[in-house]
Amino acid sequence: MKILVIDNDININALIKSVLSMDKSFQVDFSLSGKEGLKKLKAEHYDVALVDLTMPEVSGFDICNFMSSDDDLKTVPVIIVSAMPIKDKNFQAEHGNFHKLPVVKGLIEKPFDVHELLDTIRAVSKK
Repeated sequence: MKILVIDNDININALIKSVLSMDKSFQVDFSLSGKEGLKKLKAEHYDVALVDLTMPEVSGFDICNFMSSDDDLKTVPVIIVSAMPIKDKNFQAEHGNFHKLPVVKGLIEKPFDVHELLDTIRAVSKK
């Protein structure tokens, strides 16, 4: 399974890489910006994208909106991984109900549980 992690925090990328390396069936690629992440999503096929919301220039919100309207990307499931209170209904409403976009298939708050991350990736990749 090919996974793209889009997060501008190099430490989070290292943590996710160490977690996902536990499963040898995962092939993981990284982008340190939303702009670079979108380029990679358009250039290659990924089975799942892990996306942070707060990045300069092109945010995770922007990525999810773009993917939802792009014929080539709207089938790639996105798991949002963020330090923001993304599971809170008020936060969701204040930010355009991003969780209802067709590409958004999971929400994981940082700091995250390793098993929750792995289980969510496996669950969304089967849909």
